Amino acid sequence: MIHAIIGEVLHVGAQDVVMRTTSGIEFIITISSQTASKLSHLHGDARRQMRLLCWLQHRDESMTLYGFTDDEERMLFLELIKVNGIGPRQAMKILSGVQVRTFIKALDDNDLAFLATLPGIGPKTSQKIVLALRDTVILEMPRTSTKENLGALDKRYNDLVVALSDMGYDKRQVIGTLTELLEEHKELLRGKSLHETEEFLFRNAIIRLG
Repeated sequence: MIHAIIGEVLHVGAQDVVMRTTSGIEFIITISSQTASKLSHLHGDARRQMRLLCWLQHRDESMTLYGFTDDEERMLFLELIKVNGIGPRQAMKILSGVQVRTFIKALDDNDLAFLATLPGIGPKTSQKIVLALRDTVILEMPRTSTKENLGALDKRYNDLVVALSDMGYDKRQVIGTLTELLEEHKELLRGKSLHETEEFLFRNAIIRLG
């Protein structure tokens, strides 16, 4: 699997980009109009040494390489193509019509009316997307907490997030609550073991989540 292409941006079209690697290989990569806009504004070294994240679709008759400027766009693309009836090209069409964070905010808000207005999505498809992705696609928490706490939540407390989510709590609320608790009680938790911290977070998260 091709994870990323690093090279010079030779040409940016409305739906694709041509990139040449240092080995002299040129790739035609399908992109969203959001990505096309970002790439078209690159100049100098940024244009000569661009790293584009990729996903390869391999069919018997063809191979298509899809490109993304950041992890969020590729993550949403990969989740969209899991939805029944949405293929890679339709997912790219959706990504062309909306910013990733705006799309995920609409998922969080269950905003079917807004989603139905996006290219490639109608009323029925918007319902399928919300049902399939609302509890799956989650934005990173706003950086109101310290970088240390966000990193700890991402890496050290995954099991705790899963455990609380399995109890029926909304995953977004779980992550937000744990982040708040870590920030509010950072002095109390300083020096405590991971096990002690998890016990404290578990008890207080249940109380706060109701």
